[in-house]
Amino acid sequence: MASSAFAAIMNVSQLLLEKGFEPSTVAEALGKVGVALDVDRVYIFENVTSPTGERLCSQRYEWTAAAASAQLDNPELQDVSYAEVLPSWVAPLSSGKPLQGPPRDFPSPARELLESQDIRSLLVCPITVGGEWWGFVGFDDCRTERQWPPMEVSVLQALSNALAGSLRHARLRNMLSGVQSQLRTIIQRCETTTS
Repeated sequence: MASSAFAAIMNVSQLLLEKGFEPSTVAEALGKVGVALDVDRVYIFENVTSPTGERLCSQRYEWTAAAASAQLDNPELQDVSYAEVLPSWVAPLSSGKPLQGPPRDFPSPARELLESQDIRSLLVCPITVGGEWWGFVGFDDCRTERQWPPMEVSVLQALSNALAGSLRHARLRNMLSGVQSQLRTIIQRCETTTS
């Protein structure tokens, strides 16, 4: 399994580099890694800030194996308060550390949220973009309770890094596009003024 998982990560890294952080590309990337590691779900949550300044996270992308229930449209996974639901996740994830375990190892109400999704074991890893904790990527096993071996933790960290790199490139492309648009406007104004 190790060689297929690392081959999947290499393919995913190239895919994200070539095609960018687009929904269909991200879904394809998550699926390749999910199949290689024989997990039930692979997903991405993005951190957001509420109008009151509270840190929240929302599920943005997901791949599921045929036997697992999809959670992407689950309203309980949108605008989840770290302070109220996932307080024990902030310190490790914001400092770049993965976390893992069965739901019973997490305090309430995180435990109940995880159990409601039929998760037996999960492994999540932060996505850090430009020194900023952007969100996290995770694996769910809905069939067995397992201790995630170091190789699988390494695969998830590599996926996190590939996603972060793709997000960084997307931000740069957006900035360049904005600069190009501004330059076009300036050139058009100059042409109009000199005509």
